[in-house]
This record gives sequence, structure tokens and C-alpha cells, in this order.
Amino acid sequence: MRKFITLLAAVALLNACAQRPLSTREQGAVTGAALGAGTGAIIGSATGRAGPGAAIGAGIGLLTGAILGGALEKERGETAVPAPPPPAGSILSGATGKPYTRFPTRTIPTVDPTTGQFVNGTRWRLMVFVDADPEALQSASPILLQPQESRQHNLDLGPHRVIARAVVDTQFGPRTVGGYDRTIEVDPRGSGWALLFSEDNFR
Repeated sequence: MRKFITLLAAVALLNACAQRPLSTREQGAVTGAALGAGTGAIIGSATGRAGPGAAIGAGIGLLTGAILGGALEKERGETAVPAPPPPAGSILSGATGKPYTRFPTRTIPTVDPTTGQFVNGTRWRLMVFVDADPEALQSASPILLQPQESRQHNLDLGPHRVIARAVVDTQFGPRTVGGYDRTIEVDPRGSGWALLFSEDNFR
């Protein structure tokens, strides 16, 4: 009977060890059981009872190893490894039995489609006019963009006329490189807009 109980405890312990890494307490228990079984078998063989001696020695070694391993584990400050958290969005059951969401799914924030920017991808200085013709309206104030500069700007939904002038500074003063005149559309289904001016736009 003792042999059966000891064997059953050893099988349960080994099964638990196969599922995860051994703690210090479990390492002590396994080592103690092995040493106890060997010592018990040697002592029992002197009296003709090697089997019962091994069983008794394994049980005593298992208990002693677990106690010593637990003390060493406490001294080192080791703690049990916590179980991994459930995946995001999983439904857990509370004390009342009612389901609740502990880890809610993250929602994607919406982006204002009217927010955008002008990007100067040229080596020239740009003067950008929105919904204003500088030839017809002399008081129109431009959006100034230095080479490789970007500027945030907001445009309402719908079509907008964009006029740009590329200017290069020379020893004789600023000179116009070329012009840009197009209509862009701000889509309400978009996630913002951006207008990149390239040198090809001003040829």
C-alpha cells in the first residue's frame, strides 16, 4: 500500500513538472524522493525488504525535500509565476455569475477629414493661395512654404481651388519659376488630406 501511495505521488509530481518549469520546492521534493528511495532500498536490502525500504525512504525524502526546498524558496524571495492574463476582449465570469468584459477591445479613434497639410517638396519658396485668385484679389494673403517645409491647414468638405507660385531668389531679386492652379476635393469619408507640391507641378 505504501509503495502504491508513493508511486502515485511521484507520478502526480512528475506530471505537474512536465507542464511547467520546476520551482525550488518541487526540485527539493524530487531530489529528496530520489535520494530517500535509494537510501531506503540500501537499508531495506540488509533486512531483506528492499522494496518497502525504498518506498518508505522515497516518502520521507519527498516530504523532507519539499520542506527544505520551500524554506530555500522563501529565503530567496521566489514567488510562483502568475498565470497569463486572458486574451483581450474575452468574457470572464464574476462572483455573481454575470459575464463582464475585463479587457475591452481598443477602439480606433476617428480622424477629422478636414484636417490636412501642404507639403513643399521642391527647392523653391512657395506662395499658396486657397480659394482666392491673387490676380483678381490683390489683398489675398498667401501661405508661405520654405523648401521642404510642411504646414498644417484645415479645409472644409468639398472642392477648393489651390493656386501656388514657386519663387527663387536671385541676385536680381525674387523670380517666378512657375505656377500651380488646380481644384482639390476634401472627401468626408477620408481620414485627412495632404497636398504635396513637386517640382514637376511647376514646369
